[in-house]
Amino acid sequence: MKAKKFKRSFWRVVNPDVEVKYTLVVAWLIILVFLISGLVTYLTIWNNLLVLPQLTQPEHLLIIQKKILKLLGVEFLLGGLLVVVMAAILQFRILHRISGPLHRLEKVIQDVASGKLPKTPIILRKKDLYSDLTDAFNRLVDRIRAGDKFE
Repeated sequence: MKAKKFKRSFWRVVNPDVEVKYTLVVAWLIILVFLISGLVTYLTIWNNLLVLPQLTQPEHLLIIQKKILKLLGVEFLLGGLLVVVMAAILQFRILHRISGPLHRLEKVIQDVASGKLPKTPIILRKKDLYSDLTDAFNRLVDRIRAGDKFE
């Protein structure tokens, strides 16, 4: 039999428990990193402004503080949003490459355990992580079909 090549969509969630959960975890970690880096940047700029000799009047310092906060807010909002979206897409793609083939292989193994042999061998893309495991499974199914005895 000719093996059917598997075509996977980029946006389809194969294993939602794994993919969505870890995508959200990474997104929250990135947001946390941006908040901490924004706080450190703000405090660094503010401490440097306090040591300037010509800014001794509190009104000037408050005006500069408001401008810095506004600038940092816009910078971290736009830049942070862009980085979070890009990182979530990249992380989702990586998880998709890991959990997708493993999820498909798990389904076929469960079918074999229930007594149904697959009609065609499982074929993964060359870039997929578990291609060696899939090849070994296909050889096992071929040996079962051939009637080889196992110890």
